[in-house]
Amino acid sequence: MRKNNQRLFRVARSVLRNDADAEEILQDVYLTAFSSWPEGGPSDVAAWLTSVTFRRCIDRLRANIRRNRLVHEVPNGGVTSVGSNPEVLASRHDALRRLERAVDTLPVGLRLVFILRDVQGLSGTDTATALHIAEAAVRVRLNRARARLRAALGASNFSDLSQTFEFGSTRCDRLVASVLRRVDVPRLERP
Repeated sequence: MRKNNQRLFRVARSVLRNDADAEEILQDVYLTAFSSWPEGGPSDVAAWLTSVTFRRCIDRLRANIRRNRLVHEVPNGGVTSVGSNPEVLASRHDALRRLERAVDTLPVGLRLVFILRDVQGLSGTDTATALHIAEAAVRVRLNRARARLRAALGASNFSDLSQTFEFGSTRCDRLVASVLRRVDVPRLERP
């Protein structure tokens, strides 16, 4: 779970645009994985979990549309940075929030590809597999997403995206503990 939490959170967050809903989806995905593991297991666990996460998010959006209410919230998670200069930290925090808001405005197809490729660092092949689209579509969507973000932010590159849509250790620990409680797995002692 810890190995895949960041990736799955970013996928869920990029679709749902809400931290709490994304965490809820992750819990649901892990519970599904524990209760209905495919026969023989998937060949690529991370890709399988990403695909399940994406499908659950789409299902959630469809349910919200049917209830005629879409959730549109500004990110509420905190970003931590290394450094001691408060002005630099505040500026960096502000830049990351602006980038997250700009990413939130992208259509879901472009947003997912951008998150998986540029933020999460997946290859074009892995992104195509996770989203069930062609690699050529990944390249086209990534270029369109980057162009829209450059137009929105006036920036020519996105050099450090590693802290966007962060799913830090506290949140990760909380999610893991919640899922383990629900599947009744005894707590393992850390060395």
